[in-house]
Amino acid sequence: MEKKVLKLVTVMVLGVLTVVISGCVTDRVNLADSGMLTLEQHTTGKVYIAWSDAYEDGDGFVVTGALRRRDTIGLPIKTHVDITIQSPDGTIIDESRSSDVHVPRRIIGRGQSLKRFRVRFSGIPPQGSLVRLVSHSGLHNDAT
Repeated sequence: MEKKVLKLVTVMVLGVLTVVISGCVTDRVNLADSGMLTLEQHTTGKVYIAWSDAYEDGDGFVVTGALRRRDTIGLPIKTHVDITIQSPDGTIIDESRSSDVHVPRRIIGRGQSLKRFRVRFSGIPPQGSLVRLVSHSGLHNDAT
């Protein structure tokens, strides 16, 4: 009798968790997959953007992704991602930069070599906009 109750409780808990988790995931609209904007990735140096996505988030949107090293030797590299949003006519709408990320050397067979980045923008750009992402390891001219 106790085993039946335990199984019933377990099934109910798993069912509730499934509903809650699926409800949280469905709120996000992938702007790149829906054709609202295009993501363009560029790389400078030893660190590249392994993947990136853009999701609607409230009244704005979020650009997320992961950075990875090309080489398997050396110390971690301090890098960031520069993001530029261009309207369909080529006008720059917004620019931003991720926080600094220390990307470790690439270790074959381990997933620890990926480092994530996330940048939030306040408004959603017009349909057909281009989001250009550039991984950058050096200082900028405006850096102090």
